[in-house]
Amino acid sequence: MLLQMKTSQYNHFTFRSDISDKVARLTQSRIGENRVGDSLSLNWKDSSVQYVILGISESIGPQANFGRSGAEKAFDAFLKVFVNMQVTSNMLAETFAFAGEITCERSFTDMEEARNTVVELDRFVLEIIQPIIELGKIPIIIGGGHNNSFPIIQAFYQSNKSLSIINMDAHADCRALDGRHSGNPFSYAINQKKIDTYGVFGLHKAFNNREIVEFLLENNVQFGYFDDYVFHPDQFMIDVKAYLATVSQENFVGVELDMDCMANVPSSAMSPIGFTINDARKYINECLINGKVGYFHFPEGAVIQEGDDRTIGRILAQFVFDILAFQKN
Repeated sequence: MLLQMKTSQYNHFTFRSDISDKVARLTQSRIGENRVGDSLSLNWKDSSVQYVILGISESIGPQANFGRSGAEKAFDAFLKVFVNMQVTSNMLAETFAFAGEITCERSFTDMEEARNTVVELDRFVLEIIQPIIELGKIPIIIGGGHNNSFPIIQAFYQSNKSLSIINMDAHADCRALDGRHSGNPFSYAINQKKIDTYGVFGLHKAFNNREIVEFLLENNVQFGYFDDYVFHPDQFMIDVKAYLATVSQENFVGVELDMDCMANVPSSAMSPIGFTINDARKYINECLINGKVGYFHFPEGAVIQEGDDRTIGRILAQFVFDILAFQKN
């Protein structure tokens, strides 16, 4: 029997494996239809399950990086749409299951306290996700800040699984090692030599400082600027394919997609400038075609004002549907 609830070291975070009550409330069942919520599976250890969906409902990571709250509501927004999608002949219900949801139990105002608490969250996410990875499943992590990439990477490292990261993002998230937050998961991972390679595409020149760019160059990170893709739109997918071609066939690929990379999508660093939603869908598809995917991570979506939940929920649900319905030709 799967553990239903546990708490982090200092009780600031809770994990609930049984989200069936929430799914039941959100599912609008109709006679003659088979919706995701009607086919809920919590048994992610079943041999037929390939993908395991985990929600992380926190915004302490973005707030510790001087960002906005709202990322704690992204998983609920996703769930409300996703459970009402149709189970199709391509998206078989037995191939995916829910692991549960990690929630934050309090808010913070002091920056030092917030960053120390992200360390607590790191350990908790690692504890929850490592068994999923060790069993050979592919986690799909929804919600929370980009800070959670670091413990996901740690889980692969501790499971002796070599990992490369590809990230579609307006920010490299390689800020200084000044305490844990959503702005430095990859600089921590690179500094601790826990990933083999890192490629990040879609950077905004105006919002990645000189130290970050120098760090990328010094550590042989492959990167591309959204500013350049504006004038050469085909170059984005060229860069993505080129990076994936450099990844060792032995390596798993961690697929990161920060929701703030898309124009006008509600996120902790929302911008009117960025990729389209369909650009992101093509990116996901390319990773499925050409990478040995280890996990998918969709962080930083934020519900900040009325109507944001419908927008962010629809986008996230479509991304997950695309993954689950993917057919490799």
